[in-house]
Amino acid sequence: MGASDYQAYLDLLKELTGCLDRLGELAEAKAQTVRQDDLLAMDEVLKQEQVLSLSLRGLDQRRTKLLTKLGLSGVPLTGLPGKYPAELQDQAKRTVEELRTSYKMYRSRADLARGMLELNLHQIDKLIIAAGAHPDDVGAGYEPPGMEPPKNMKTDFRA
Repeated sequence: MGASDYQAYLDLLKELTGCLDRLGELAEAKAQTVRQDDLLAMDEVLKQEQVLSLSLRGLDQRRTKLLTKLGLSGVPLTGLPGKYPAELQDQAKRTVEELRTSYKMYRSRADLARGMLELNLHQIDKLIIAAGAHPDDVGAGYEPPGMEPPKNMKTDFRA
């Protein structure tokens, strides 16, 4: 194992940092779509998140292989720079710190978006209850035969 393997792992960590940054941006966009009640934009954000999750899966597989090749499988991220060759330790330390910072930012953005989504879902449940139904009884818009929605939830559409 040479310095190129160690450098390859640092490059992978930089890719991971980029993915986390992008996921953070998407979490922010998700929060914005919740504020604007824009379901179409939310759908687009979710599609982009799915693409990134596939990228993360590929990065994780590469990460596992490289860690095994370097003999660093049980080493925590914070201990990584100490296991690197002296000439790469500073770069490893910076890369690890950037990744940790990126992860913290992503988590805070994701938590904010999650909280907003949960709040909106709670408000929807309140509206359903106020309309005379129980949230658990309301499906995805398809009612079983013979089941009528509450009278104040009916709408008359004419084309």
